Amino acid sequence: MSILSYAQAEKEILCRILDKETGFPVAYATIQIENKSFGLIANADGDFRIPLSYKKEEYVLIISSIGYKTLKVELKTLLINKENIISLIPKIELLDQVVINASKTNGDKFMPPREIVKKAIERIPTNYPTNSYSTVGYYRDYQLITNRYYNLNEAIIESFDAGFQTDIMMDSKNKNVLYSYLENRDFPRDSTLLQPYDGNKKYIDSNTKLSGQGGNELGILNIHNPIRNYEQLSFSFVYVFKRKFLDNHEITNIKKVYLNDEVIYEINFIAKESLTKASHRAKGKIYISKEDFAIHKFNYAVYEKASLNPLFEVAIEYKKKNDLMYLNYITFNNQFVVNDAFKFDLDGVDFNLNEKAFYVKFNNEIDTATLDKKDFKFRFNKKKLLVETIELIDSVTVKAKIKAWSLPNVDEKTDMSQFTHRIKNIYDVSKRKLFKAPEIKGFQYREYFVQEVFVDKKIPYDIPTINNYSPLSEAEKVNNKDESTYWLNTPLKSK
Repeated sequence: MSILSYAQAEKEILCRILDKETGFPVAYATIQIENKSFGLIANADGDFRIPLSYKKEEYVLIISSIGYKTLKVELKTLLINKENIISLIPKIELLDQVVINASKTNGDKFMPPREIVKKAIERIPTNYPTNSYSTVGYYRDYQLITNRYYNLNEAIIESFDAGFQTDIMMDSKNKNVLYSYLENRDFPRDSTLLQPYDGNKKYIDSNTKLSGQGGNELGILNIHNPIRNYEQLSFSFVYVFKRKFLDNHEITNIKKVYLNDEVIYEINFIAKESLTKASHRAKGKIYISKEDFAIHKFNYAVYEKASLNPLFEVAIEYKKKNDLMYLNYITFNNQFVVNDAFKFDLDGVDFNLNEKAFYVKFNNEIDTATLDKKDFKFRFNKKKLLVETIELIDSVTVKAKIKAWSLPNVDEKTDMSQFTHRIKNIYDVSKRKLFKAPEIKGFQYREYFVQEVFVDKKIPYDIPTINNYSPLSEAEKVNNKDESTYWLNTPLKSK
């Protein structure tokens, strides 16, 4: 474990989990509080936050991820106002390639991969809960453009589920309760990037299909979980997981990885070209326990044939509690493009006679890092005026003060139309260049990370719940007496 400097108020302990061998982030690692029933999940960058009060209690973190040795970290050893780097050691065993195409059990009693997957699907009703339960978790949605977060919304939600034998969307016993909701203003907010899901539009691509159940942000997550909806229509090219997954995919590779000392088979697959045609490709991984054939993880991504970035991608993990598998996290993102419906432009240029300065107003928030006085050029009756200083007045306005000696005699009677300007090389917060209307490609994320599971818990009859077909921002919030137990695991990066 090592420490890096990090500017942050003394409220939380900030950590990042990395692979000890590669130095890459360990995405979605589980952080459990030892001897407690709750914990949290690191994000895709391996980041997580722990409230400072937990350090005072001298709790111990148990950090685990499939394919790595589990690590215990004493909170008292972690520093405040620093980014604590925690390294996990890989624990993976490669298997002989011949087992992929094995048609029967070999001398090592190894079951062929397709049989492992078949058995795992058959055992879903046994390995997952059929009684009522709930999960309390951290929800967030945002857009990611050139590795920068926009429009970050965060919530604490309790999700009540009547069991895998019920329809997650349509059954009246399956409800969600909102405990907190925040539009995080520490990250840029840009309304032009908001792409609300509309089942009647191409939210991904005309050649991909999604279940028509739709719903709000949580509904979109739920229908992208083929394990929970194993008997229902999900998405291309999984469709109905129970009936179509094996028919639609080919096994390409298998590894033996570990979760603590439990053997987990990591099985790679690709969608058959008869489904994807020449225009698309799809691939993923499924992680299945050797012991009881429980599906621990499922990752899936669909691409345009020649693209390295997925059109959409889903990652799901389940975790065992009381011999049954409960959701640990689900994250879904889809690619989107904002075209020339919006252009970063000037909203007005005015000259202040008393201040000998131009006030330049833009139609969107300015990326201040791109401001340079040499890019502000002004003339009066074709004579060049020299800019002395520029000053950011507010998020959309720049004051450009002119050197007095370069300014001709002007007064209230002067024809102001003789002033001309040329401004260039300025970008807005969404990296749009001034006067240009390029296509901006980004990714819309929706994610839910479980912090605590309650077995055999039913939803109270008198509690306000979230409307499945209305945005979370419109839902009624419920006071939670255990609110301090759960917290927003806000991304560390804020650039």
